[in-house]
Amino acid sequence: MKLGRIALIFLASALLEIFAAANSGAQTSSPGTPTSGGPPSGGPPPVSIGALIDQAVALFPRVETEILEVQGRNVTLAVGRASGLQPGIVLEVVREGREIRHPRTGQVLGNAEQSLGRAVIAQVSDRFSTAQYEGEPAQPGDRVRTTGKVKLTLLTLTSLGVKSSGVEPMTNEIYEGLSRTGHFQLVFGEQIAAWLTQEKIAPEEFVQGKGVTEASGRFKADNLLVLHYKMVDRKPFLDARVFVMGRSAPSLTTSFFVPASLKAPVGRFSGSDKVAQNPERKPRSLLQRLLGWGSDTSAYSSAETSLALKEIARLSYTVVSMDVAMTPADRIPRVVITDGQKVFVYKIVNQAFEGDWTYSERAFGRIFSVQFADLTGSGRLEVVANRYDPRTGMNSFILGVPKGKPEVLVEDIESILMAVDEQGGGVKKTLWAQRFRKETFFTKGQADEMVIKNGSLVKVKSVPVPDTFRATGATFTNVNGKTSRALAFIDEQNRLRVSVGTEELYRSGSVVGGGGEKIEVIRDVERGGRSYFFQLEPTPLAIDLDGDGVEEIIVPQNQIDTGGLIGIIFRGPAGLRFQQVNSGFDGMIRAIGSIPGEDGGQPSLIAAVVRYKNFLKVSGETQLIMTLPQE
Repeated sequence: MKLGRIALIFLASALLEIFAAANSGAQTSSPGTPTSGGPPSGGPPPVSIGALIDQAVALFPRVETEILEVQGRNVTLAVGRASGLQPGIVLEVVREGREIRHPRTGQVLGNAEQSLGRAVIAQVSDRFSTAQYEGEPAQPGDRVRTTGKVKLTLLTLTSLGVKSSGVEPMTNEIYEGLSRTGHFQLVFGEQIAAWLTQEKIAPEEFVQGKGVTEASGRFKADNLLVLHYKMVDRKPFLDARVFVMGRSAPSLTTSFFVPASLKAPVGRFSGSDKVAQNPERKPRSLLQRLLGWGSDTSAYSSAETSLALKEIARLSYTVVSMDVAMTPADRIPRVVITDGQKVFVYKIVNQAFEGDWTYSERAFGRIFSVQFADLTGSGRLEVVANRYDPRTGMNSFILGVPKGKPEVLVEDIESILMAVDEQGGGVKKTLWAQRFRKETFFTKGQADEMVIKNGSLVKVKSVPVPDTFRATGATFTNVNGKTSRALAFIDEQNRLRVSVGTEELYRSGSVVGGGGEKIEVIRDVERGGRSYFFQLEPTPLAIDLDGDGVEEIIVPQNQIDTGGLIGIIFRGPAGLRFQQVNSGFDGMIRAIGSIPGEDGGQPSLIAAVVRYKNFLKVSGETQLIMTLPQE
């Protein structure tokens, strides 16, 4: 009899869900009463963003009470349903000690406290609650309370067909609304989004609870607000759910159509509070102008997206690799370029090229990358050059100018070298090496930090890197919005990945890179050997384009039939976001560099645009184009 009643209940619930999905209104539920997330018609008007924020605040009430009894790890608290407590809420347990009195007046100022542990609400009754306790032994009379701001991880997921122009302003409104309450410590969930892609868990499955427990535990996201955007009746629709303490059932579910009146946020792209606190700051940053460059007037920067460009050099050869840096010793920006055989260094003076020095030496192999670095601490830039020959392998070297003329500091290096800016000071001062392997070219999941000592490289330590890391097409950045810097690199599937150590934070859905050198590796697997080819990638540029202290990433997107495309990865209220920009450059962008602006002004970008003269792409010319600061 009981089974029959249960079956009828499930049947009725299913019919209600089918009826709800067939309509087009909005749906909301109070905390603790999940709904299906579908849009019924004829119901109440769409719930406002303010209502969502109010519900989220109500889900985590301010509570202070005491322990009534202790039974092992189970404690009973003197607070019930009227307090607004929900299962999964975390409370702090403390024990009051001696009174603290003012030495002159004798007034009681409070009591000393000893922190004991935490209690996680398990069940809530009318007049009391039970919780799971972890910590030092507790006893009846110990105090239990909420403390500080609630840590809330904000995760944005989108289904196919949803345009970013609707996601960004909506997420920004929710983020700002939650921040204004002073109730939450908000963090972004890019790591979870990347993990979902890796585990092949669709957004529709995640909001239904699949993988929530695993993701919450893996990324320490005790409280998770998921904003799932999808299309309903050809309009963007938001399904918002709050998961507490890794429970697969949401504690709050609400859904509504995205209001068409919302506009994209202006002037705040990287999520830094510096922008909001400085109303006198110029609204049109280089980032804003780039994001609107070559797009329609409804984009971020409207019609004011024109960039002042200048050709600073035209070279009669094709640039293979380029790097740009400000020399610490004399504060003069310099450009290093290679055509595969020679190394050329130029100064940039009054937005024009001046020759500095050239290095040429007959050697086996072809140079495929050059980087500036200050590895000796002299304030004069060295050049780290990777050179490769199909027969002999890697033959990298490091150049310096200790006496005003270029000379080899270290040579015959059988590894792939990469100079990195680990500290974010604007100059690369650390050298990494990845071992060369004929089978894979790159050694999977391996990199070592090296220093120059007595004319050779000495290993300092091994550095943790993901298995997909390759020591070309990589840079360091703080695009994750934290003080710790992250490694951004292009993998062999031409996706941009951002990671800290071996933990991945972000992976682009769009293809990036392309147009780099193609390396031939000859393996002696049969008579005469057999050739295998590996495609190297241009180095992404990490640069703060809007002056808020959070760097953006610029990476070329060289396609077979289309040149002049770049991808920009920047931090917005919805987390890391990717936008493609058509620069209009007629050619392949082989490299992008930058020089800082004067007196903290806008930086200038320098792009090496290659135009080939034949189908085999063995000859051509290069145009170096520079963006000029906004007047």
